[in-house]
Amino acid sequence: MRSYDRRELLQLLDLEEAFLRQLERESIVHLDIRAEAEERAEAEERVGAPAGRYSERMVERVRVAYSLVSELEVNLPGVAVILRMRETLASTQGKLRRVESVLLEQASSRTSESLDDR
Repeated sequence: MRSYDRRELLQLLDLEEAFLRQLERESIVHLDIRAEAEERAEAEERVGAPAGRYSERMVERVRVAYSLVSELEVNLPGVAVILRMRETLASTQGKLRRVESVLLEQASSRTSESLDDR
């Protein structure tokens, strides 16, 4: 899975650093993958920002948060709720797909068994 440093994330999404800081203060996004100690210290000296990397999941959270704030004028607490709900929904959908797969497999197996009995 790809990860992004702060500069890459800001360039990728064409965002201002202040917006990312707000998301971090509100615990909407966070660094996922820590840099090595040297790299971290060097990065903090260079930009005065925490070093580390953002996962693709965090990049998606930033992208959606920016869209909600800029296009729909949702406040940051609302963004946090919406992101949590999106992730819960995606997780539930994945679980339902797995259950559906098991049920279809069982139905197929029963159909095969009943045909063999004839």
